[in-house]
Amino acid sequence: MAIHLRKQSGKTINLSTRHWTVMLTLAETFGWSPAGTIAPVGWNGPGEWGGAYDTNDGQLVSDDDAKSLARHLHGAAVSDQLPIALTDVINYIENAAEARGTAIIDAMRMKPDEFSDIFSPLLMFLYEGSFYID
Repeated sequence: MAIHLRKQSGKTINLSTRHWTVMLTLAETFGWSPAGTIAPVGWNGPGEWGGAYDTNDGQLVSDDDAKSLARHLHGAAVSDQLPIALTDVINYIENAAEARGTAIIDAMRMKPDEFSDIFSPLLMFLYEGSFYID
């Protein structure tokens, strides 16, 4: 499954769900406090909108929250602890998936070096402010 991040202007960036989850968790590890997303237009699911970042329902990430996410991911990107933090986050996410019964074969395991090409374009996108998760 893929996560499509989209600006009002139409600019987009695409990530795998797994990579998006790692980036969100990494930002939290470096101090980001998610504000919660704004419900997608026309959303009428059961109960109130939960503010999720990990679904692609068309929810909105506010300008302040997007820029805060960018600042904390930037902090991670320039930290000498990044390789260790990425490894820890990947292990945490994969262990949680396995605990839920998802089998992950070795060829599908994430590696920290997979993220080197993601940081710059994602940071530039996030620093521009609000976006939708489609």
